[in-house]
Amino acid sequence: MRRGPRAPSLFTVVAAATAAPLLFVRYLPFTDLPEHVAAIATMARLLPGGGGAPEYTVAFGSSQYLLYHFAGALLARLLGDAVLANRVLLAAIAIAWPFALRALLRAVGRDERVAILAPATFWNRALVIGFLPFVASVPLALFALATFVRTLDAPTRRPQLPAPTQPGRAHTGGPAQRGQADAGGPAQRRRQVLAGVLAICVFYTHVSSFVVFAATALVLALLRRRVFALVPLVPSVLAAFVWGLGGSLGARVEAGRLPGHGALDAVPLWAFDVWRSHLDEVWAALWWITFGLFAIAGLKRRPDLRGTALALAPLFCALAVYLLTPFHVGPAGYLDVRLAPMLALLLLPALALDERAPRWQTQGPIALAAVAALGTAVTALHEMRRVEHEVLGDFDALLTKMRPRTRLAMLNFEQRSPRMYFWPYVFAGSYHRLAPGTIASYSFTEIEHWSLAYAPGVETPPKHRGFWHYWPCQFELRRDGSYYDYVLVQGRRDPFHEGAPGPAFREVGRSGAFILFEKLAPEDQSPGVPDASICARIGPPPPP
Repeated sequence: MRRGPRAPSLFTVVAAATAAPLLFVRYLPFTDLPEHVAAIATMARLLPGGGGAPEYTVAFGSSQYLLYHFAGALLARLLGDAVLANRVLLAAIAIAWPFALRALLRAVGRDERVAILAPATFWNRALVIGFLPFVASVPLALFALATFVRTLDAPTRRPQLPAPTQPGRAHTGGPAQRGQADAGGPAQRRRQVLAGVLAICVFYTHVSSFVVFAATALVLALLRRRVFALVPLVPSVLAAFVWGLGGSLGARVEAGRLPGHGALDAVPLWAFDVWRSHLDEVWAALWWITFGLFAIAGLKRRPDLRGTALALAPLFCALAVYLLTPFHVGPAGYLDVRLAPMLALLLLPALALDERAPRWQTQGPIALAAVAALGTAVTALHEMRRVEHEVLGDFDALLTKMRPRTRLAMLNFEQRSPRMYFWPYVFAGSYHRLAPGTIASYSFTEIEHWSLAYAPGVETPPKHRGFWHYWPCQFELRRDGSYYDYVLVQGRRDPFHEGAPGPAFREVGRSGAFILFEKLAPEDQSPGVPDASICARIGPPPPP
């Protein structure tokens, strides 16, 4: 394995630059992100000394997002701001993203210089739709896989004793002997323990990455005839089994899948095409050109079937999981396509550079990969700042107009963004939960696989069809209006009018695309009038 003298410093700079945009936008325009921030803020209050959150309880048995939200809660307690804590956590994940791939490349004996291609894949559709635990699970899974591969290096029999040495000279043995001695010693046992711990961490971050990791570990153990190397992974497999029986997958739910060609066509889109502008497509094209140049640089390398099988096993296992995974299971959606950036990462170990290749054949592609990554990051920063300014405006001022210990409903009438493929700030009202004693709905707290649930005895929001924030017409003026203290409307709509059934609401603030309404009094304006949809007067939202 060859390491260029300038590659580490450039690699670190590119990794840091990839993470930087996350720290320069306060309210990141990722669809589900506000719900994760709300969970982090609530869990921070549930930690000892946090003041408590009696409306909520931690769903230990049914959720596998616990590690992400728990890590965010610890950071929130340290930084005093759940929004900042989530951004710092995401930045750390962005930096870990290429370093995790580099660890895997080293473990499977591939040239680590191709890891310079990894940073650009961090900015993917799984990130901008807000699948943050999944995004966090990808580098965890790669680190776990790299550690597990190294546990397979343990000798199958006791190494031979070293030959006698001359008096006064210490014998250190050759590299193979030193590797065998280390493989069977304390370092190997530490790797086994670390592999087991990382496997548990992967599962309690996201099950999709755990399935890829577990399948790959099984295949590699069988290929190397080291089945007993799987023993450290048993606790994580048991945790997954128990969750599968008793968690959100325990009940019968509807599942659907994309056709085979549709799933494969989605891979480059979900891995690279994030913004409606075409700049990200330019950087994606440069990424693929760089990939091709790296492939050409390895054409003269002597074939190594064993090394190639070891390097490609993760890719083929991930591809199998991708094709077998449904598109949705019950309320959980985009289950297969979110794996696309992981497929892009696991494609990189297929590149086997020739160490005898001229310097220009590798240094040129490294520079191009750095340009692609930096261009991707700059584009992300530009687009996010523009979306935040256009849609949110001075959202902090709007949040301060709501009292603590109140309830907020989110009604979204604008269902398309000219900047992004996925609707930004659909859960913007979830930031109300930064204040203590608050409830904001629709919330993932209402579904089983979330890390938080409403505590027993708490008056929960009125039930509607799942994900009703996309269908605001389900809001009923009397039934829902009696429960909520505030209504946050995205879109220039005033759904409340005098004489309507239910309590009266008045506008108290505007910011960007949002209007905030406050309930004046709990009394029903027109008790003799039948209840009606909030869209009865203004009509439904336009199609996305």
